[in-house]
Amino acid sequence: MQANFIEPAPVELSLPSVGDAEKRVRTLERAMEKHGPVNMLAIEQYAECEERLDSMKVEFKQLQTRRTNLVDITEQLESQRKAKLLKVLTKVNENFKKSYELLSDGGKGELYLENPDEPFKGGLELWAKPKGKSSKVNRLQLSGGEQSMAALALIFAIQDYDPSPFYYFDEVDQNLDAINAERIAEMCRKRSKQAQFLMVTLRKVSLRLADHHIGITHGGDGCSRRIVDFDRERAIQLSEIESAKDNPLDERISAIALEKQIEANTDMPTVPEPLPPPKSLGGLLNFTEAEDDEVEGPISGLIERANELTEDIDERREVADAIRSIDSDESVKAVEAIHSDEHGEDN
Repeated sequence: MQANFIEPAPVELSLPSVGDAEKRVRTLERAMEKHGPVNMLAIEQYAECEERLDSMKVEFKQLQTRRTNLVDITEQLESQRKAKLLKVLTKVNENFKKSYELLSDGGKGELYLENPDEPFKGGLELWAKPKGKSSKVNRLQLSGGEQSMAALALIFAIQDYDPSPFYYFDEVDQNLDAINAERIAEMCRKRSKQAQFLMVTLRKVSLRLADHHIGITHGGDGCSRRIVDFDRERAIQLSEIESAKDNPLDERISAIALEKQIEANTDMPTVPEPLPPPKSLGGLLNFTEAEDDEVEGPISGLIERANELTEDIDERREVADAIRSIDSDESVKAVEAIHSDEHGEDN
């Protein structure tokens, strides 16, 4: 066994004095106080943080890989979406050219993108040139009827590509002339074999080509009512009368004759005359007549009062006129007297 003992310091080693050693100890204690209390779990916490950092590095690499995959998928979807949009636009553009040529009797139209490279960052423009107009005409320079024809041609072009079960038109032919209105009606009639068209219209050509009619009239109280006994021929005749009001004289004369013919027709149902009060009311009739007399009493009094006020106003007007005439006579006499005095002084 070896005994534990302290080896003596070498002879050449110089030891500090007691005062220097105490000073050094106090310096080290102050330095330790500045560092604060020592965390005895720092080593364990460091190991945990290092392990967490390693796992986060692995997750970061996974996220980078996923991001790369998502970017690739997004680019593929964007490319497919752009290709499908251009494909649909090409088909619709071809249909639009045909539809607009039919509706405008030889006009030209085209659809194009504002930003062909990035179509989803721009809009869709419509160019239409009616027959007989310059090719430099702008869409905003077209008249209201021409814009309506272009819009309807676009609707028909979309229908040819992706048909809908039914279409609802609300007076789309109201601002069109008779020729264009007839073209719209004929095209709707032709396309009604594949879809159902509901049209609100007042034009006779649309009424003539329609299969079914529902008459709607204004009741005068802000509500619309359905005409039960709707007469198609009468509606067409009334439409001809309204459309002929702005036509030349011969058409106007024929419209007046047609209007008289309609008035002579007694087959149409008319509003019946009001029925008299039933006799079963008995004494209530006298009570009703008494109420009518009470209502007429104040009205007759107001009429008499108004007549009296009118007479008073007339009398006051006559008095005022008489006073004005007297004042004017006196002023004339005064002026004549002044002139006579001036002549006397001159003499």
